[in-house]
Amino acid sequence: MTNKITKSFILLIMLVMMSSAIYAHGVDVTSDKMVIADESNGVEVKDIADANNMNISVYKFTSEDEVEHQLEHMINNTNKTILVTAYQSTAETFLKSHPEVENRLFIINDVNNQTIEDGLNKLNTVNVTTSQTENNSTFSIPLIAGIIIGLIIGIGCGVVIMKKKN
Repeated sequence: MTNKITKSFILLIMLVMMSSAIYAHGVDVTSDKMVIADESNGVEVKDIADANNMNISVYKFTSEDEVEHQLEHMINNTNKTILVTAYQSTAETFLKSHPEVENRLFIINDVNNQTIEDGLNKLNTVNVTTSQTENNSTFSIPLIAGIIIGLIIGIGCGVVIMKKKN
């Protein structure tokens, strides 16, 4: 009995080690056009956007880590454009590390009504498009890999359970 468990355990470890690593950064549930704000200017930015009839989502963040995580979603999602009205130093550091997003990441250092309105206009006029096949391939590869790994592990566990019953 322990010999079968040992073999099953070794097989499971081999399957896990042979499977390719899947990058699981998390699902981005935010809008493609968004504003990163904080408690001090979030309402003001939303009021300016509403007054100008702009359909732009404003998100209030409470830490630099949350902002960094959100900015990392820009790397893979080429449709995402962000206006930063808070946590500017975090955004500038990110921009230095990832210059490929410079045409989609706008940072306002001097936050006042006019600069916010200018930034919102710039954010609203940016036209970025990605081919549909590129978006599908970034999701389908991890999905297929997960299904295959799940089937292999599930079938293996099912065989072990069925043998125990007999």
